[in-house]
Amino acid sequence: MSQCKIINCVYEDCAINRTGRVKSSFKQMNIGIAALALALATGFALPAQAADSRTRDATGPRMAPQNRQPETEVIRLRPGQLPYVSLTADIFYRVLASEIAAQRGMYGTAATTMVGLARDTGDPRLARRGLEFQLAGGNLAGALEASRVWARLSPNDVEASSTELALAAANGQTKGLAQALRNRIDASRDKPAAIGQALAVLSRLNDRRLALRILDESLSDSVRKLPAAHLALADVASAAGDYERAAQEARAALAADPKSEPAAQRVLEYGSKVDPQRAQTEARAFINRNPSARKVRLMLAGQLADSGDYNGALAELQAMSRRSPEDFDLLFMQAQLAYKAGQLPQAKTLLQQYLDVQTQRQRATVPGATDAGAAAADAHVLLARIAEDQGNFDEAINELGRIDDPTLRYSVRMRQAALRAKSGRVDDALAMIDAAGPQDEEERTLGVLTKAQILRDADRVGQAVTTLEAADKALPDTVEIKYELAMLYERQNRLADLERMLRQVIALDPEHAHAYNALGYTLADHNQRLPEALDLITQALELSPNDPFILDSMGWVKFRMGESESAAQYLRRAYSVRPEADIAAHLAEVLWTQGKRDQATELLRAALMKDPKNKTVLDVVKRLGVGL
Repeated sequence: MSQCKIINCVYEDCAINRTGRVKSSFKQMNIGIAALALALATGFALPAQAADSRTRDATGPRMAPQNRQPETEVIRLRPGQLPYVSLTADIFYRVLASEIAAQRGMYGTAATTMVGLARDTGDPRLARRGLEFQLAGGNLAGALEASRVWARLSPNDVEASSTELALAAANGQTKGLAQALRNRIDASRDKPAAIGQALAVLSRLNDRRLALRILDESLSDSVRKLPAAHLALADVASAAGDYERAAQEARAALAADPKSEPAAQRVLEYGSKVDPQRAQTEARAFINRNPSARKVRLMLAGQLADSGDYNGALAELQAMSRRSPEDFDLLFMQAQLAYKAGQLPQAKTLLQQYLDVQTQRQRATVPGATDAGAAAADAHVLLARIAEDQGNFDEAINELGRIDDPTLRYSVRMRQAALRAKSGRVDDALAMIDAAGPQDEEERTLGVLTKAQILRDADRVGQAVTTLEAADKALPDTVEIKYELAMLYERQNRLADLERMLRQVIALDPEHAHAYNALGYTLADHNQRLPEALDLITQALELSPNDPFILDSMGWVKFRMGESESAAQYLRRAYSVRPEADIAAHLAEVLWTQGKRDQATELLRAALMKDPKNKTVLDVVKRLGVGL
């Protein structure tokens, strides 16, 4: 329910979230100085006497010497308005110097000049521009100082004060923050908007529990009774991991406003983390009172589907369709659920109905006037998947060929090639990729990765490596190519090359959790540099805390380091999220060494039933001498 979480929404009243425009404004200067001066002059008032002067006769003498008069700098503050500032040569030069410095990446110099000029002229716009420069340069402390100048020069500007508070929080300066937020909320006529602004400030805090405490202190007794206050507390409590409090606040919000669908959504989402059965019962009660509550019904159907209750989820969607027969998107959702439930004939029937609707929409309007083409493409993709699952690869290829969206042309060709390879026509598939004609770097990358996957699946690993190595030279900063190449190096037992490539991935994308994980797991699996492996996997887990494969790696490195109890805990978590054969093999080996041989044997037996050719499972069975 990310669309209704206030704590994670973009704060429109805060300049800190609009600094993307700074980069776009640093374009190469192709205009003359005179034009630039004219543009800058529009931001400042001209001297009063200049406005009253008459234009001289154009036919008069032009070469007569004139004594240059010294410029008079006029700065007149006007309460509640922008200051009156004459555009002198000095001001013009400082503005221009600041913008040029920023264009050259010298953000600190640019910001210092601009904020200094703001102090001299009293113009808050210049302080804000200086703030943007500091943010572009990543200087939070400098940005905070600039925001304070901006807020002082424009004391009634909500955006300025909000930005100052947000940057103070980002810099860890939380003393007095609760009182400042409380004063703003209490003084505001629009209490829900003020609460939203407070949440945007608190979202800058990394410590979510601290954010919850500050929000608690920010809400007076009268404000706390508002539905918006309960919703805000629910969101922050959820972010802090306090799901009991989150569910409690969500229910209080719904009690305060029984028709609030956002409150009902939170009751279902947060309540499900504490007591799923109660949360679903409450959601159904809300639906009975508000049958048109589309978002809650869809969320309920999604939860039912995630728990494997596809029939229950389908029943919810069918009830929605009966109430809103013109809501054709429900046909596609029902088809998706039917597919997940293994009801392929029903899924195909629903998809055909959906395609008939989209065809009628396309015929009723001019091309491009609706999203009918994209909607039809989604249906053809799912029909192709159904055909593939049934082993009808040619039918799947033909179904994809019915997609006429030119923006999907190349990706469709790649999927068709993969299907050809899956049907045994590997060389035909490779020829199709070579003839596809990518139009940009993104498509070139997709083509290379598809080709490498086909070669890898065909056990032509050497050719796959050669393909990716050539692509890595042509597209040297492409993370996806480097990562796939590293995985193939592992297949060839070229561990030094694997590490070199994964280090490059991490350098290009420091938040690539799976690169840290792959390197850490490889070291652990080969029983090498275990403390370093633990550090790498820990970094991966911090980036992606619930990833089952990273949890599996953490369990495996703990096992290698002799911490079998901790290893079993991580591996059980991983297996509960994703019961893959490889994870089962690792968990079984840990359990076997703990003397829990019956549990280990059962796990291995279940893993082989799922994946009879899994190498990791077969190796464990052979190494431990397990009789299955």
